[in-house]
Amino acid sequence: MKLQIEKWVDKLKPFDANAEELFRESVICYKIGAYKSAFLMSYLAFKITIKDRILNCTYRPDLYQGKDAEWQENILKPLVDDDTWEKHLNQIIEADPNPTSRSYSRAIILFENREEAKNEYNYWKNIRNKCAHAKKGTIDSSTVECFWNYVQDNLSKFYVLGGKEYLVERLLDYYKYRDIEDDQNKILLINDINIVFKHDSQDFFSKFLERFNSSVHFVINAHNADFWKDIVESQFESIQEGFVRSIMRDSNYFISFYEHFPQILNLAVSLERRFIKDSLSKWMGNWFGFIAGRRNTIFWDILCVLLKDYSSEIDINETSRIDLSIIRGVDFDDEKLEVLKKHRVFNKFILRSGSYFFAVDFDSIGRNTGSREREVIPWFEYAEWDEEMLLAMNRAFRELNRRIESLRNSMYGSWEITRKRIYCELIQTYKDRIDLTLLETLDDLEDEFKELIMGNAK
Repeated sequence: MKLQIEKWVDKLKPFDANAEELFRESVICYKIGAYKSAFLMSYLAFKITIKDRILNCTYRPDLYQGKDAEWQENILKPLVDDDTWEKHLNQIIEADPNPTSRSYSRAIILFENREEAKNEYNYWKNIRNKCAHAKKGTIDSSTVECFWNYVQDNLSKFYVLGGKEYLVERLLDYYKYRDIEDDQNKILLINDINIVFKHDSQDFFSKFLERFNSSVHFVINAHNADFWKDIVESQFESIQEGFVRSIMRDSNYFISFYEHFPQILNLAVSLERRFIKDSLSKWMGNWFGFIAGRRNTIFWDILCVLLKDYSSEIDINETSRIDLSIIRGVDFDDEKLEVLKKHRVFNKFILRSGSYFFAVDFDSIGRNTGSREREVIPWFEYAEWDEEMLLAMNRAFRELNRRIESLRNSMYGSWEITRKRIYCELIQTYKDRIDLTLLETLDDLEDEFKELIMGNAK
């Protein structure tokens, strides 16, 4: 039966070929009770992995930027020498990031908590010395198991630049070469990010997105959605939470990712309930209405989720003050229509965002004549002809009649006549939806307006 540590190695593959072979041998020794040998080979696999990471690293600390010859002489050369590499690696790990003299002893691996990292590393180095030199001390199964736990919890921190800086660079590098990268590398990367950024993964993804967006110029599309899938749907709760919190700060990020991963909405609300009122409602009220098609559909998808699950927290009156082009290219299924009509969304959009449709003074009608005055018309397909709607149209109808009458003997009035014709066409189109009993309860309706409805209703 496989040990838990074996399953971890099989899943993440954190060692290269040489180190993995040593580790496999250590497991065999552990299973037959040869615990000193098991520890020594596990420890050596751990050290070789760190050494190889430095040898293969393409990144440089500030101290060695543009100084490849010094990097080769001070860092790489001692590490490839069989007689000096382990001692030199210990010096690298214990080096001070801010030494008094500018020498190669300056740290190239930066730990978040340097003293803690050094103490833990030196503890296991001392255990290794006990095993290698037959010193007094008990080395049993628990010693090996504790070391394996240490490796699982800390191997992610041993990178040039330190785990945090390295992982941002490495994930960017992975994205750049994702078409030729082994998927296993991303699995290991996400695991490392989870460990190193356990309590501040939001900080990691904020830095990553900033760097990513500055170099790629877009965040997510159909061609790279698979790259993000393992992050958004990660098995690690801290990865999911950190990523979603980072995109909750930016409307474009959040809406772009919602298109591909709609589950982020409920996750965001579960993380911060105020997100709806403080951010999402404002974004909805300032939607990018000039982008038709799929982007418009996303608006309605989000709005329906909010109305269905969080209706008390979204101010539809504020949201409805946006460009009416938001309806272009959108097909509403029965479920969405039920939710939207329940909250009188279409009526509110017409009466707020489309309020200019009922403004018939000279300036307003001149400003909105033509295609703009007709962009409201598709909304009536879904609107309710209730009291508020009838009164709004009646007021506009009455004012139009007055204006048309006053302009009867002038060369003006064509705009007003066109607008009245639009009103009449709307009434005729939707005559069957108007409840005639409403006319009996509404006072001060224009006779012509009332007769138009009654006549068309026959």
